[in-house]
Amino acid sequence: MLADWMTSSADNEQTFEEIKQAWLSVEKPNVSESANALSKLKNRIRQGTDQQIKTKKLFPLKWSRIAASLVLIGSISFAIIFLAQSPKKSITVMNSLATKVGEMKTITLSDGTKISLGSKSILRYPVKFEENERSIQLDGEAYFEVSKNPHKPFVVNTNDLSVKVLGTHFNVNASKNQIFTTVSLLEGKVEVNLTDDQDGAYTLKPGEELSVNRNNLQVFQRKLDSVSVLGWMTKTLVFSNDKLSDAAVKIENMYGVKLVFADQATADTRLYAQFNNDKLDDVLEIICSTGNLIYSKNGNKIYLSAK
Repeated sequence: MLADWMTSSADNEQTFEEIKQAWLSVEKPNVSESANALSKLKNRIRQGTDQQIKTKKLFPLKWSRIAASLVLIGSISFAIIFLAQSPKKSITVMNSLATKVGEMKTITLSDGTKISLGSKSILRYPVKFEENERSIQLDGEAYFEVSKNPHKPFVVNTNDLSVKVLGTHFNVNASKNQIFTTVSLLEGKVEVNLTDDQDGAYTLKPGEELSVNRNNLQVFQRKLDSVSVLGWMTKTLVFSNDKLSDAAVKIENMYGVKLVFADQATADTRLYAQFNNDKLDDVLEIICSTGNLIYSKNGNKIYLSAK
């Protein structure tokens, strides 16, 4: 009935649109404005009805039209009230911050939270946080210094897990070129929820880290080495009996190169070393001398093999 009345003439459609806009222009329905809008609509419909009464004798068909008009008024009244009371949806505007290989960036969010974004990573965050939660999305690695707000948790989402905190310092490594996604807690308290795990949340205390294997969802919770965890921020590399293939990921991210192994034996070479902002050539020389290897360069590719 409402649709029929609106489409019967351009004037009717314009009248409905004017009334709807008047309702939507206020935060909450106003009784006096509602009455004025409905009165205007009733008068518009009754004008047409009065003209018909003056020119023609009322027959049963006319009475049915008047009844239909009354029903129409009720329908439009309901539609206007529904439109006015419907909650206005807020649109969340998102920003993104990305880094290249070997690059690091820092940012301070609208709530005061400081984030250091690691090599080859992407951070997606809202221009303004929602009322009940501060939520961001991370692909890669980042270190967080979250501003405290007990009424508004801060949530870091990755493909494999989410980290929920109120105010703390922690590192999340969700780099795509690694098997594990790792959350390392330096200060405060965090709650980790795995995306594909229904066994409940994991709680970390300062000095602990949690790693989840993306292939089989195996979970490890252990003490952390802060120098190793935060090494990417100070260009410090720490390897303690690491396979060279695992160490390669950190080297590649820090120096923007690609390590290529001649065979599996070379990739499985164990490495004990620590580097503090050393040049790439110095790092490679030490790795080769301790592992009895040789290397050659071709652009950004480093080829490693046994002597």
